[in-house]
Amino acid sequence: MAKPCYVLCCMALLLGHRASAQVVAHITVKAGAVNRHQTIIQVPFDAEPGKVYRLVSEESGKKVEQNVQQEDGQIAWQLRGDLPAGTERTFDLVLLKGKVDVPLNKRQITYKEEDGGYTISRGEHPVLHYRAAIMEPPAGADTAFRRGGFIHPAFTPQGKSLTNIHPKDHFHHLGIWSPWTDTEFEGKTVDFWNLKKRSGTVRPVSSPQNSLTAGNVFGGFRQMQDHIVIGNPDRTAMTELLEIKVYNTADDHFVWDYNSTLQCASAAPITLNEYRYGGGFAIRGAEEWNNANSKVLTSEGKDRKQADGSLARWFIVQGALKAGNGGLLVLSCPQNFNSPQPLRVWPENDQGGQVFANFSPTKNKPWPLVPGQSYAQRYRIVTFDGELTAAQAEAYWNDYAFPPEVTVVPVSRPVSRR
Repeated sequence: MAKPCYVLCCMALLLGHRASAQVVAHITVKAGAVNRHQTIIQVPFDAEPGKVYRLVSEESGKKVEQNVQQEDGQIAWQLRGDLPAGTERTFDLVLLKGKVDVPLNKRQITYKEEDGGYTISRGEHPVLHYRAAIMEPPAGADTAFRRGGFIHPAFTPQGKSLTNIHPKDHFHHLGIWSPWTDTEFEGKTVDFWNLKKRSGTVRPVSSPQNSLTAGNVFGGFRQMQDHIVIGNPDRTAMTELLEIKVYNTADDHFVWDYNSTLQCASAAPITLNEYRYGGGFAIRGAEEWNNANSKVLTSEGKDRKQADGSLARWFIVQGALKAGNGGLLVLSCPQNFNSPQPLRVWPENDQGGQVFANFSPTKNKPWPLVPGQSYAQRYRIVTFDGELTAAQAEAYWNDYAFPPEVTVVPVSRPVSRR
């Protein structure tokens, strides 16, 4: 497992530092047709590895510094406050040099390896836990339900759990996860979801691509998961690189990305067959939720009576939890397969009103995967206390689906600043 990659946070330009700085690029962010609020910006930039960068802008006649974090040839930051539609904001990207002492923002996204996996936190508050190690099912349950590779709990900012695992009605439901139900591999049907069939399963594996990251702008992990055909011997039909990226947002919501990239594991193709549920993004909601104290709302205005089988850009699940209300918003990237994606949502009277919701990309069409290609499914999750309105959800969607236009102009001869 890779060592943590911490972004050094330091007051450099404005508050009596001992570091000089060079302006290395001018950046312009244009809101476009959408009102922006605390927008997460990620753009390509060839930053020097291990170096510390800052953004400097002028706001209300004052110069303001912001943290910026680099990874994989990109830089990322959160836009401060509002940027109304049709307006723009400019920044200097500066490279700090010399000794830098004082953090700009002591709150970070951190990780902790515990309980057979990774807990990702924003400051002192856990956001989610990913289970990497194989978990045994409850006592008396079939051992076929042994599995790792899922998120539980996922929390609201005030620490309420939004997920449930191993419920008695469906021992194979595991918080937040995305195995595929009906697939065809080498002429045979394989089910990676319904574990009791002993047809297939999903296992987190050791891989050079696995990593953990902490930082002032984002943190999280990458984890390789194998989709295994159970047999003698077991075989890997499909690999999945799961990336979870949690953002150090300044508002009272948690915001994180759930990105899954699938590939064939051998020269054999695999087809994700048309089926009524599976894959994509699935959540088994909190144990205390039922049809009297929770509700579902989709981007098309559908509730639990109408949502199942409908198409959606986003859905909200929210309701009464221990010590108050809370919920989550799930945004499906418009570039995902079969977007806007079909939903599988349990109707109000199923399973005593318990909550299960699933972006199911193959609910109405098959998805053939061929060797040598990568297939990405991307979702953004917003968790909250209290309630979230349709207008708030739509604003999050617009920000995610239609990012602002960002122009980066490198400075050919860096300008020194002190």
